[in-house]
Amino acid sequence: MNDARQRGALGFAMRAGKCIAGDFACERAVKRGGACLIALDTEASSATKERYFGMCERAGIPCVTIVDMGHAIGKAGRMVAAVTDERFAQMILGASAPGNHAN
Repeated sequence: MNDARQRGALGFAMRAGKCIAGDFACERAVKRGGACLIALDTEASSATKERYFGMCERAGIPCVTIVDMGHAIGKAGRMVAAVTDERFAQMILGASAPGNHAN
């Protein structure tokens, strides 16, 4: 149930224009301070997960993994998304299962 709530909240953020997707755009958002939360697809490569978990830890940004994240935002195939609004980030974190996020 928590996965469905997370996907729903992430989809709302995308429809509200408070979410960006794609590796380059998300990395830029983290480095420039525009990201409040990073969501990774559970199917992302271990190198991608390791890179984003490390980047988010250094920046002090939560990073969560979400099953079928690309479909939730309407962009199948995307493995990473950045939420740019603090309220949506808190909504996604509130729906996450214990131990599913770093930070």
